[in-house]
Amino acid sequence: MTWRTTDRRFKCCVVFATAVFTYACSAPPDPRRTNFEIKGKDTTAKYDPKTGRLKRIDTDLNKNGRMETFSYWDGARVLRIEIDKDEDGKIDRWEHYNDQNKVDRVGSSSKDDEVEDTWTYPDERGFLARVDSDTDRDGTVDKREIFVPRDGAPDGRVLSIVELGLDKAGKPARRLHYRPDGSFEKSEVLR
Repeated sequence: MTWRTTDRRFKCCVVFATAVFTYACSAPPDPRRTNFEIKGKDTTAKYDPKTGRLKRIDTDLNKNGRMETFSYWDGARVLRIEIDKDEDGKIDRWEHYNDQNKVDRVGSSSKDDEVEDTWTYPDERGFLARVDSDTDRDGTVDKREIFVPRDGAPDGRVLSIVELGLDKAGKPARRLHYRPDGSFEKSEVLR
């Protein structure tokens, strides 16, 4: 074997190794297997460094350069979405999802201070069914409003019952009843 043949083989190996090295180094790491963040123009996706599962997506929905929607995930399952609607740096809305990735409840802050104190629940068709409130913000729901379909308008809802002074077991001290047209009907004192 001559030097020229060895030199040619060496050059071929160097070219091949350089090509493999360049390809390997230029390909981005798999974000599902690393702590890599994928940044787009209006969205950033973050993955769990240990499991590689999707953990969070931050989005600028109105495309003004400020992220205002933050969704929390466990892989392909959405857990909740937090929204800063007025872009003041404080979360205004919390959307909580069930195991089937459907809205379970929507939370809000009555004082716009990032404290979730009001929860709206949909019925099986996705229409308003109930609103729970923690009016004194002690961690216990103390007011419940129940809505029913409006007569002649199955897609419309009307307030039917308001329960006040709920105890820790969810039993009200007082219940207000409303007619199908939304007008007040009667009040009950329960304890």
